[in-house]
Amino acid sequence: MFEDSCFSEEVADYGKLGTGHTRLKIVVAYKRRILFISRVLQNRPSIGELRFENGKTLCLKSRTLETRNVSVHVWSEELQMCWWWQTEQEKIQHLLESARPEDVIALAGFVAQESGLPKSEYDPVFACLAKLEIQNRLRYLSLVQLQRLTAMLLEATERNSPEGKL
Repeated sequence: MFEDSCFSEEVADYGKLGTGHTRLKIVVAYKRRILFISRVLQNRPSIGELRFENGKTLCLKSRTLETRNVSVHVWSEELQMCWWWQTEQEKIQHLLESARPEDVIALAGFVAQESGLPKSEYDPVFACLAKLEIQNRLRYLSLVQLQRLTAMLLEATERNSPEGKL
């Protein structure tokens, strides 16, 4: 789903981000994965740091944030959509971690339906294969399809368990 074109406009000159007074919205990514979206709080090239409203600080000389070599991009609607898509994927992955084998198999059926691909039949003993199939197919779903699956999973979680597990 992530297009390389989303990340094509990497900021090369941090001076163009301003001093922080305009609160320019920025996207910080690590290996084509968005870490966060925030606004510039302070841009201090003289001491080599860029501070964000979320409390994070980027070292300008090494282009690192908490030891990670990151890329900085000016916010765009396309990057915002990528962020929402990534967030929905992560929610589903998190719910999968605690799901019962029967629920994983049921979810595999829903993911197959959303993707338009044939549904595979799994025995609960092989739920790990169903998880792999889900993870592979999620990458090809649209944001709306992912949101539908997430809403369905959260509703099932709340309905079926007092602890919030599937």
